[in-house]
Amino acid sequence: MKPNASHDRHQAQQDGNVAASFPSWNAVMFPWTLILLSWMLLGIAFLTQRNVLIDHDYLLRTSHLPWIVALLVFLLCWQVMTMAMMVPSSLSRLMILYESRECGFRAQAIFILGYATVWTGFALLAFLGDTLVHQVVRQWWWLYFHSQLIGVLTLALAGVCQWSPLKWRCLQRCIAFTSAQACMSLQEASSSSWQQGLRYGTWCLGSSWALMLVMFGIGMRSLLVMALLTAVMFLEREVFKGKWLRFAIGSAFLLLALLWYLFPFSG
Repeated sequence: MKPNASHDRHQAQQDGNVAASFPSWNAVMFPWTLILLSWMLLGIAFLTQRNVLIDHDYLLRTSHLPWIVALLVFLLCWQVMTMAMMVPSSLSRLMILYESRECGFRAQAIFILGYATVWTGFALLAFLGDTLVHQVVRQWWWLYFHSQLIGVLTLALAGVCQWSPLKWRCLQRCIAFTSAQACMSLQEASSSSWQQGLRYGTWCLGSSWALMLVMFGIGMRSLLVMALLTAVMFLEREVFKGKWLRFAIGSAFLLLALLWYLFPFSG
């Protein structure tokens, strides 16, 4: 009977490992609800032409809102876009976090809040930078008549960033954050969900800031561009682990920059 008992225990352990490899519905319910609601809001905004509220160019040039009000509107709408575009590439981390904390939903919410704080800081800097660019364009007529160069440089910068060692290092850290081993490490186990969100957001910012800059500069008027960039960031971290995809995306950006430079059109 002992061999059979040993076999039963071994089989039960295997079944437990298999079950553990599949996340429970509770672990994915909260992040997926956020993602679906965010994309639904974005879809409604585009259908009703309210997407201009997240278009920095419209807010700065056409809306006639006071600058601080335009900034607040932009940052508020940015939160919806962050949930829609960035949370999908963080699903693995959020599922592990749920399983490793006593209050899973609360831990996930605090983690996302810390993560969103980092990207809100990026949005603030991008909006400030764009305000400066608008001032320069208004005062420099040559740039006013060659404004497509701003888009060309944005694409070229994103392409170079995709090839850079900094991109690879930050991407590797993002991927490491989604591993169960990293979540169970002493440093991660002793840190709060807020600290983990800030740390993960910082590495993901280093990995994806150029992609988001492309979206900020030329993609906010297109729901398709948002969806494509979301897919790129998800595939980089969750599927291909950044091996060759970052080079392919970087090459595509550089090619688009060259084509835009050779065949300029109004952005």
